[in-house]
Amino acid sequence: MNCNYLPHTPSAANKLAASLHAWLCCLPCKHGVYARTITLFCCLAWLVFTPCFGGNDKHTVGGRQAAMGNTSVTFTDVFSVFYNQAGLAGINTVTAGVYAENRFLLKDLNFFGAAVAIPTKGGTFGLGATYFGNNLYNDRLINLAYGRKLFNTLSVGIELDYAAISVADYGTANAFTFGLGVQYAIIPKLIAGAQVHNPLRWQFTDFEEDRLPTVISSGIAYLPSEKVTICAEAEKNLDKPLMLKAGFEYNIVEKLSLRAGITTEPVVSSFGIGLNLGTLRIDLANSFHPVLGYSPHFGLIYTAKSRNKEK
Repeated sequence: MNCNYLPHTPSAANKLAASLHAWLCCLPCKHGVYARTITLFCCLAWLVFTPCFGGNDKHTVGGRQAAMGNTSVTFTDVFSVFYNQAGLAGINTVTAGVYAENRFLLKDLNFFGAAVAIPTKGGTFGLGATYFGNNLYNDRLINLAYGRKLFNTLSVGIELDYAAISVADYGTANAFTFGLGVQYAIIPKLIAGAQVHNPLRWQFTDFEEDRLPTVISSGIAYLPSEKVTICAEAEKNLDKPLMLKAGFEYNIVEKLSLRAGITTEPVVSSFGIGLNLGTLRIDLANSFHPVLGYSPHFGLIYTAKSRNKEK
């Protein structure tokens, strides 16, 4: 079997694919079955892992976001640490959240995230961390964020990120970047949001393929009633086509919400539910890729009781 067909550009993605290919080529071939399996596995590994490197889209973090087509820039919850830091300004009590995703039901494509938001008199500070991958490849992110209200209708935010990727046999690369966000209440029932991540296009290495994603997102959320939220967003990764997103949420009762959403590039549909249990919110979601299948998502958010209410 020819082991020299992979591109020779020494980017992180090519290094991972080369490692996988070299390892698989050492397996015995019987009647061509293993050979075909090896080729298929290498192709799948290339397609699945390559989007996780520089130039890719940002990971989804949050069960509600995942259920509503990855809409996020108008939201106000602890996972605003990752999406639009201006949303932190609307958090009034200490809040913490965890998130998990099993991408395409593959055990080696697990993603985990956690975040905490701490409000102060001068604004709300947030800290988040994510992990994706396995022992062959993994990427990590540590995020420090801050959001503040400038006026009753206008909030701004900033993030500082440390990102790292590790590839077996090739070591680790890391980089720092930042992002800026804003939210504006056009009218009480219509919220606009925008965020830019990595505006200076910093990268892990000198190779263009290892560039951190530069992503510009903007959108609106319309709340026709206390029970209904409708979101629409556009997201532009400077290295990829424009992505459109739409999400819908309906609060059936105070403790139960139904959600659905869709994204383009590629077309992925999603649905889920939210359970509001006082200080706890449980978010369950499932997204469907027409080729790669289902990805279950789980989110849990804890909101501390307000001191004002306790008094």
